[in-house]
Amino acid sequence: MEIVWWLLATLASSVLAIWFVVYPRIINDATWYGFFSERMYLYAFPPFFAAAAFYSMREASRAFGLLWADWFAQATIGVTGLLMILGLLAALGMPVPPILTPKWVRERRKQDREERRRRREAKKAGASDG
Repeated sequence: MEIVWWLLATLASSVLAIWFVVYPRIINDATWYGFFSERMYLYAFPPFFAAAAFYSMREASRAFGLLWADWFAQATIGVTGLLMILGLLAALGMPVPPILTPKWVRERRKQDREERRRRREAKKAGASDG
């Protein structure tokens, strides 16, 4: 029965990891844009579910009696662990390379910056007139 649970965990976490990488890149807008959940969806969830997928794959193979080579297990869990740390830092506000952000998010952020700039300039113009 343990094998079934590990296989289900592998399937679910693999699908979720792929979903959180692909979905934000194929949509044009999302209700979670501009909130903390935006950074969670873009940067924290994909590496977390990838790490969960690799861990559950390792445990499922162990339940079948197949052992991963130690170097391979350490490399996969280590890399996904590092990605989880970087994803958490990005979710907390650390700048990330543009390649990791979907195009529509970059364009929307650019529009938001331009809008804030226009409001600041209008405010300065209004203050200098009065």
